[in-house]
Amino acid sequence: MKTVTLKIPDSLDVKIQRAVARRNESFSDLARRALARETEEQEVDFARLAAPYRGMFKGPPDLSTREGYGNKNHR
Repeated sequence: MKTVTLKIPDSLDVKIQRAVARRNESFSDLARRALARETEEQEVDFARLAAPYRGMFKGPPDLSTREGYGNKNHR
């Protein structure tokens, strides 16, 4: 694992220390979980973005079922 050093304001340190004590966990565990959650939210999930448009377009649900698809004479 990599070691990371960061500076935080005193007010945030107080909140972190309370959360750590309440959850009975280490600062590192809390920080890893928070950083993982923050970075996961930044990733684009195409399926979630495309969900509102599902079913709006005509055509077979599976292109492999379209007649002539992949057939050399189809061109």
